[in-house]
Formats: sequence, structure tokens, C-alpha cells
Amino acid sequence: MNINELILKKLIKNKKEVSREFFGYVEAWVSILGNIFLFIIKFLFGIATKSISIITEAFHSLSDILTSILVLGGFKLSKKPPDEKHPFGHGRIEQIGTLIIAFLLLFASINFTKISIARIKNPIEIQPSIFIIIFMFFSGFFKEWMTKFSFFLGKKINSDLLIADAWHHRLDSFASFIVGIGLIFIRFGVYKVDGIIGIIVILLLFWISFDLIKKTTSSLIGEAPDEKTIGKIKKIISSNSEILNSHDIKVHDYGNKKIISLHIEVEKNLSLKQAHDIALKIQDKLKEEIKNSEVSVHIDPIGERDD
Repeated sequence: MNINELILKKLIKNKKEVSREFFGYVEAWVSILGNIFLFIIKFLFGIATKSISIITEAFHSLSDILTSILVLGGFKLSKKPPDEKHPFGHGRIEQIGTLIIAFLLLFASINFTKISIARIKNPIEIQPSIFIIIFMFFSGFFKEWMTKFSFFLGKKINSDLLIADAWHHRLDSFASFIVGIGLIFIRFGVYKVDGIIGIIVILLLFWISFDLIKKTTSSLIGEAPDEKTIGKIKKIISSNSEILNSHDIKVHDYGNKKIISLHIEVEKNLSLKQAHDIALKIQDKLKEEIKNSEVSVHIDPIGERDD
């Protein structure tokens, strides 16, 4: 049993039932508290040493705090029931929030780019202590643990949201190691490295921002279902020998709910009840295999009636 399993075991001790939302809340709060600690320390170190690379890295950690707040809000809103205006729930509010944060990160990155370029042209002599350098490497290792913890919980409940948050932690881990290496060069008098490292971290922020914007807008517009989901649906259909064929499989993803519709072809000479029972079996199996889904199966009778 690894450390992540031990932590989870402690958290769920004496709980009779553990919901999907519980895993989301655990990941979000661990991420939020961890990143608040890292942001405050990095920001104070950056101000004290006048290092633009440490300050930009602090804001990189801040971006992860905002992402984790969205994770928390996303799981919170997923429990809100559909209403008259929103019959499919409120899951996409999370994506709208992600889009807003992506643009805020983009504007912040532009401002830090100007500062970093100015620092390269006119480098300032800074003297980071050994303690600060050690802390940056500690930050990298700490963020890598948070990465693995988020991946662990995300795979437990098959959550793309938690896995996406894990990748943000990994980017922050990578950036912390880069800044730590840069500070070593600065101690040896290569002061332009501060601005250069700042640019590298900013490029990571740009990449995160554009990636979030691209994925979120694509999801809001409406994406085709992934091959894994389609493959799972077709496998369930093919397991029923009474179904001759299937077509028009559609999956609408609303964040916390999937709406699935499909057509199945059955023998024409089946009674209405027999055909209906086949459709119900497929609906129940799909709901069991694809969590938080609503399924609608249309029956197409084909073939010639027996004399």
C-alpha cells in the first residue's frame, strides 16, 4: 500500500458510504491548501530577492489554486438538480469559469513578459540564498506528489477533471525545478538568467492558457464522443445476440451528465414487448457502465415477417 492509498484510507475511515463528490472535494482541498502555502512562500521570496522568475512561478502556483477552486465548484454544482431552464443540469458552468480564468492568466502572462524582457536587457544583481534554492527544489518534489495524488483519485472515479488538474500540478513541478536551476546560475553571477527563466515560465503559462481556451471552447460548442466511449457502447450492444445492428449513436456531454441516444435494429417479427425489453436491457447496461448518464434507445424493426 503506497502513501496515497494510506492517506485515502485515513480520510474515509468510519465512512459508511463514499460518494464520487467526496473524492473531488479531497483532491481540490489538498491542492488548494498546498498551493496557497507554495504561492505565499514563493511570492515573499520573489519580493525579498527581487527575482522575476520566482514571482512568475508564484503566480503559476496561483493558477493551480484557481483551477482547484473550479474543481471544487464543479463537483459542488454537479449536485444541483436540473431546472426548467436547464433540463440537463449545470455542469458546464465549470467550463465557463475555466474559460474566464484562462483569459486572466493570458493577460497576466503578457504583463510579466514585459517585465522579464526588461530584466534581460537591464539585469539586476540578486543574491538568492541557498535556503531559497533548496525550497524551489522542495516545491518541485512536493508538486510532483500532488500530481500523483490527483492522478490516483482521478483514476479511482474516472474523472477527466481531476486528471486535468494533475497535469497542471506537473507543469508547476517542472517550472519549480527550472527556477531552482536558474537560481544556481544567478549565484554565480549570471544575472540575465533571471529574466530568461521568467520567460520560460511565462511560456508555460501561455501554453496552459491557450490549451484551456481551446479545450473549453471546443467542449462548450459540442464535441463528438471519444472513441473509448463509443467503443464501450458498441461492446455492450454487441453482447446482446438479439440486436442485429446499431447506428446513429450520439453522446452529449454536459459535464456532470451524459445524454446518450442510439438506434438498434431487431427482427421485424418480434412482439412489441420483446423489442421493448431488449431496449430496456441495453439502457440499464449502459447506465451501469457509463456513470451519470441518461440513455434513449430507438428500435428499428428489420427483416421479413415469417409466414
